[in-house]
Amino acid sequence: MTRPKTRASVRLARGAALLAAAGLTTIGLGVAPALAAGPATTVTPATGADPEGATLTVHGSGFSATANNGLGVYAVFGPKGPDYATNANAYQASKWVHKGATPSAGQAVLNADGTFDVTFTGIKAKYTDGDGKQVNCLTTQCYLITMAAHGLPDRSQDSFTPVTFTGGENPGGPGPGTPAGTGQQKLSTKVSNGALTLALAGDSAELSAVAPGKHSTGALRTATVTDARGTQAGWSLVGEVTDFGRAAGGTIPASGLAWSPTARVVDDGSRGAVTPGAAGSLGAPRTLASSAAGSSGGVFEAGAGLDLSVPAGTAPGDYTATLTLTLS
Repeated sequence: MTRPKTRASVRLARGAALLAAAGLTTIGLGVAPALAAGPATTVTPATGADPEGATLTVHGSGFSATANNGLGVYAVFGPKGPDYATNANAYQASKWVHKGATPSAGQAVLNADGTFDVTFTGIKAKYTDGDGKQVNCLTTQCYLITMAAHGLPDRSQDSFTPVTFTGGENPGGPGPGTPAGTGQQKLSTKVSNGALTLALAGDSAELSAVAPGKHSTGALRTATVTDARGTQAGWSLVGEVTDFGRAAGGTIPASGLAWSPTARVVDDGSRGAVTPGAAGSLGAPRTLASSAAGSSGGVFEAGAGLDLSVPAGTAPGDYTATLTLTLS
């Protein structure tokens, strides 16, 4: 099918006239509910914690020091989201608790009898998580959570001990892990076909004044191509220029005008791409820019540097020519 053509002209003139803490890592875990009995923690204080910065003392019991190849658990503080076992960025603090640990700011020992003791300092009711999201434990229930370390899918080591702060003794309703209800709406829209269009930043371009036998230079006005057809059919923008002439007679041949095209993507809209044409003489039609089929959707800009070779015997005067750009 022949694509429609769009034409625009630029009048050219020469001379005086116009021309994660504790190594907390999680990967791809499924989320399953914690067991009704088993591992548990006690937190002091579990209520009435200072919202400006509390020290939480945690005692764990009922854990397995040998489960999951002895890798132990993570103890973390934060909300119980639906992705609690996979989103390490959600937590304000964390420690890796395992049997081979060297006690430090990020690790604690998991004893052979399944107990451990850790302390978190400076725990605040409001904090910014690792994804830049604001967490407010005064309105969202936060917990001391344990889970199998190193992204292991064993949910038998999970536990959730709620912690509340002064001023937030009854965090507003269920936390993000237990929504009060859900509802769905089906959204739809219809995208219609657009058009392939060409717009110019102006209808004239001025080249520099020059003596016979020298080069007159300038720049083409920017051409903007918009391909909103949705077909990705490709397009080509071709330029053709007339001879330069003056009112009193005399010409400068079109072949004396050369250009150096440039092109860029302004807004691809669909991963579009554009290629500038080859530099050279405009003695014959030449491509200013093009976009191949499959990557032509979007908005693009094209331009060119202009160089006119003025023959040594050219009579003085104001010379003009018309350059026509055709989009198809």
